[in-house]
Amino acid sequence: MIQLEPFSPADFDRFIEWIDSKELLVTIAGTVFTYRLTTDQLQSYLRDPKSHSFNIVDKTPNEIIGHAEIIETDAEMCKLDKIIIGSLSNRGKGIGQQLIYELLNYSFVDLGAKIVELNVYDWNIAGIKCYEKAGFTVNPGKRQFTQLDGINWVALNMTIGKDKWAKLGKRT
Repeated sequence: MIQLEPFSPADFDRFIEWIDSKELLVTIAGTVFTYRLTTDQLQSYLRDPKSHSFNIVDKTPNEIIGHAEIIETDAEMCKLDKIIIGSLSNRGKGIGQQLIYELLNYSFVDLGAKIVELNVYDWNIAGIKCYEKAGFTVNPGKRQFTQLDGINWVALNMTIGKDKWAKLGKRT
């Protein structure tokens, strides 16, 4: 079982350690940060009043295993961002699915969002499947393009509405 707990400066070193490449940083954060990630960048990140950043805690061993953020983009919409399961040994275990349910619950119940969106690169098939399983659908009219080392990356926008989320019964 996982739980969301506040992300703080005490967590910076762990988060920075997880980000071992420019590609991984762009994968989880787009172009918000620059590689090598620094504590100064994370300090600025924490000062954003519309950002809710979390540690992902596995309650069984009571260990921080990842990070995620919810951004309030307007009065009725939130965006999931900077999602990472830190250690490779924790990936592929269904934790991402649990995490998405927790983030949606927080967005819809605690923040009162009516729509939640996220962006995912089109090559991230595992991520896309995880989000689809949680009820997200691709918004075909909204894509973002990033160039990394001369290669174009295409980010798909995915959304889910509160009504659909409630009908799916995926509340935690």
